[in-house]
Amino acid sequence: MAAKNKAKSKPAKKSPAPPAAPAAAKPARRTTPPGPALLKPGFWQEHWAPALLLLALAFVLYGASLGFGYILDDEMVIQKNAYTQQGFAGLGDIFSHDSFMGYFQKKESLYLLEGGRYRPLSLATFAVEVGLFGKDNINLPYISHFINILLYGLTGILLFRILLGLFPVKEGGRWYFSLPFLAAAIFVMHPLHSECVANIKGRDEILALLCSLAALWASLKYIDTRSGPYLWLSGLFLLLGMMSKENAMTFLAVIPLTLWFFVPAPSLKGRMFSVILPLAGAALLFILIRFKALGFMLNHGKAVSDLMNDPFIGMTGGEKLATIFLTLGWYLKLLFYPYPLTHDYYPYHVPKVSWSDWRALLSLALYLGMGIWALIRMRKRTVPAYSIAYWLLTLSIVSNLFVSVGTFMNERFAYMPSVAFCLFAAWLLARKMPEWFKETADQPGIFAGGLLAIAAAFFCWQTLTRVPDWKNAMSLNQAAIKVSYNSARSHCFYVTSLYKDVYQGTTDPAQKAALVDTMEYHIKRSLEINPNYSAALVMRSAVAAARFDLDHQLDKLFHEFEYIMEKIPYNNNFRSFVDQYMKYLDGSNADKYVAFCHRAGYEFYFRKKNDPQTALHFLQFGIDRQTEDIRLLDDAAEVYTALGNPGMAAQMKARADAQR
Repeated sequence: MAAKNKAKSKPAKKSPAPPAAPAAAKPARRTTPPGPALLKPGFWQEHWAPALLLLALAFVLYGASLGFGYILDDEMVIQKNAYTQQGFAGLGDIFSHDSFMGYFQKKESLYLLEGGRYRPLSLATFAVEVGLFGKDNINLPYISHFINILLYGLTGILLFRILLGLFPVKEGGRWYFSLPFLAAAIFVMHPLHSECVANIKGRDEILALLCSLAALWASLKYIDTRSGPYLWLSGLFLLLGMMSKENAMTFLAVIPLTLWFFVPAPSLKGRMFSVILPLAGAALLFILIRFKALGFMLNHGKAVSDLMNDPFIGMTGGEKLATIFLTLGWYLKLLFYPYPLTHDYYPYHVPKVSWSDWRALLSLALYLGMGIWALIRMRKRTVPAYSIAYWLLTLSIVSNLFVSVGTFMNERFAYMPSVAFCLFAAWLLARKMPEWFKETADQPGIFAGGLLAIAAAFFCWQTLTRVPDWKNAMSLNQAAIKVSYNSARSHCFYVTSLYKDVYQGTTDPAQKAALVDTMEYHIKRSLEINPNYSAALVMRSAVAAARFDLDHQLDKLFHEFEYIMEKIPYNNNFRSFVDQYMKYLDGSNADKYVAFCHRAGYEFYFRKKNDPQTALHFLQFGIDRQTEDIRLLDDAAEVYTALGNPGMAAQMKARADAQR
């Protein structure tokens, strides 16, 4: 039976051989990267809702600023910047000079800022606005504020786009509680950004981060597509970021670090050098352009001697380092608990400390601990390790450890570095806490959802209540003196606002008296903190004049003028104010007026300061506005002799002799 079955069985048919390939054919070239694309196409079709939500959130939080005008440094970059005010015609000067040259108009004035400032892109956008809408257009501040908010919202969207590629939403997760969306939303809500968005000048910070993130996006697109144009696009975006503000240069390290951390090794293999090359080229090109416009990178050849432009003057090396670490600790505190906020971290809101101060020691320990922990965890490529590395890299350039930034710290300096906190917080809420509580990642669990709700409510409330402070100089300075009571600058600027915006428009004697009392208190406080603060000394002369208008004590007024002359040179704002007031007095109370002209002109500027030109300036006030005074004429004759002008000396002597 078995044999019979065996006999009936048929051999299996052989499969036909595949046709031979043509002899000349070559293996197909691989044009796609191994593994799935990081930045998948169709982003707007799939994620238009979260993108629009981020943009709307930016306008809800900062919409109040649309009605604000110019404030603070807006004067330097827009209102009184000669290049910006020329519109399109000023673009050449903007890109070929220091960013503050259009305001100062004198190269010597730039020595106040170590290293200079080269941020032409933001100024160029202001010039374009002037060119399009006219410098006298009353809606120009509205347009500028609108653009700031728009760019800020777009930054949040771009951050969401990049993180969505690096951290896809987990299976079963929800986009509204995913790591990418939470990080972008926390970024948009964070109150620490209010200075950058509500102050038009803050556009340099916004553009620097937006363009730097765009360079990262282009690098990721190159990894996905292997398309060369994305490489050059990454270099162009980074160059634009550096043209916005120099701290974008840190992305020369941030972009490779990000790729190494989060891009799968097969996709990245052999491509890192290609990514770095255009970024390095952009950095080199920026340095060359900057050098062409400014000269030396680090200084103008002169040391900064003004405490308000170098707050570390008078400190030992140990005190400087301890104070720097104190500020670095404050940055960390403001990330997690952004309250209270201020625009004024000038001497001595940030106190001068030594290493005996526990706060400096704690900050040093925190940074050492973070750095060591990040190095240990680096090979595991964890989000916390990356966040620490990103924070340290982007904060380094504004930390005062390597380059002096002209102040102890500023909230706007944390704008670019704060991305690290937003990523870490989102990772903690969307990925780590669900792991701890055995919940689904990227879904709102009880604990993570509750913590997010509390943090979001706090952040939004802080932002909404902080933005109105930026309405005008008065509101901003009123807010500053409450927080920065130990800052000489906050008290001086508050007095300036009171004098210009309130006192000069007040006619009621009782109100004026109360205002003078307030101004005297705050200008005294400013000079207690920094006795040589020139701006405060100028305002002291204005307050003294305001007091004279009430009590008419001329001796007291002249005593104040003489005290201030001992402290600061007779130029710029001080000269303008005193000259104006001397003309206003116009020789009133002749004996005291003439005596002051003699003391200021002859005894102080000629004899003590050896400044015959300024001496003549004061003597002339008395000579022009009084009956011929023998003493002033004799003084003038001596001064003209010293100047080598015997003709004028003889004329003054003859006029004096005629009165004897």
